[in-house]
Amino acid sequence: MFVKARAVLFKFEGNGFLFPYSTAASTHFLLNYLISSLGFSKQEAASASAKVGYRVNSFKNPDLALNFFKQTGFNDTHIKLLVSKYPKVLFYDVEKTLKPKLQCLSELGLSGSDLVKVILRDWKFLTRGLDTHIKPLISLLKNVLGNDENVVKVIKKCAWLISLYSCGAMEVNLNLLRLLGCSNDKIKNIVITYPRILNTNNKRLEDILHRVEKEVGVSPDSAMFLHIVNVLVSLSQDKVDTKFGIFKSFGWSDTDVLTMFQKLPYCVGLSDARIQTALTFLMKEVRYTSVYIASHPYLLAYSLEKRLIPRYEVWKLVNEKNLIKSRREFYTVMTWHESKFLEKYVLPVKAELPDLYDLYVKRIGK
Repeated sequence: MFVKARAVLFKFEGNGFLFPYSTAASTHFLLNYLISSLGFSKQEAASASAKVGYRVNSFKNPDLALNFFKQTGFNDTHIKLLVSKYPKVLFYDVEKTLKPKLQCLSELGLSGSDLVKVILRDWKFLTRGLDTHIKPLISLLKNVLGNDENVVKVIKKCAWLISLYSCGAMEVNLNLLRLLGCSNDKIKNIVITYPRILNTNNKRLEDILHRVEKEVGVSPDSAMFLHIVNVLVSLSQDKVDTKFGIFKSFGWSDTDVLTMFQKLPYCVGLSDARIQTALTFLMKEVRYTSVYIASHPYLLAYSLEKRLIPRYEVWKLVNEKNLIKSRREFYTVMTWHESKFLEKYVLPVKAELPDLYDLYVKRIGK
């Protein structure tokens, strides 16, 4: 009898699978289910099963969760991806847990493929308490953003917002912005545009706000203030120091770096390699000074391969051959829309340089 009982892997009872007190039996069932019902390979199933992490003596019927996700808009690929990240979701109570949480999002207007994308981007939302975390967080976002449409816009942009452990830290950061004199409209714009600021450690954000005002020299009233804050929030101080060091290695002074940062802080967000390559080209080939580049930082933001280098080669060639009567500064040429550049610098010299148009268009990948 004992042997026969141990041979039974599970028994279905009501809405749940009741497992014998055996981790091996539970794991065996889950492995078989992932393979037969969700199309997992043996290796994928083993990896997902390992994430369950502990012996579970009683599991809800996974078919219930599976059917619920399908009815919600998840296809087989979506479900497999979700379960591979968080296999425990298969054994959540649909009526008590899954449905109420997703309903909170659907009531905002988040549904269909948008809802699926949000859940897949941050499945930790499903692990959060409905009354302790999800509802208070959504309520706070509504109060700040004014309507459900804006809340949905922010959640679609940053799905991690709905899986925060607590909205308390977010409230503290909002108060820090209010203390700086930010109006409700400005805070609303901050949340929509730079939601990462809300999830920053309170002390760190306070330090950054102080530094931008006192050290960078940009007032909270300035349109650039929050752009700079967002860049500093996104990077560690070590990374900022490293990037500033790259500029200084090209002979930039502290004033040059600060001027550039005040005008276009996102230049600091570029990769180290991108900064080095751009500075090498602009300073050694085009012969621009650090002062000039710092005053015209958009030169660093333009694509080297698609804009800066191809246009510079055309601009230089046409000017050297004196084919254009009305010469323009290189920076001016850089700012033109593509059609204007073709009209002013490429098409007028087609007779003298018949291959130039085709070579240029091929170079920029059009």
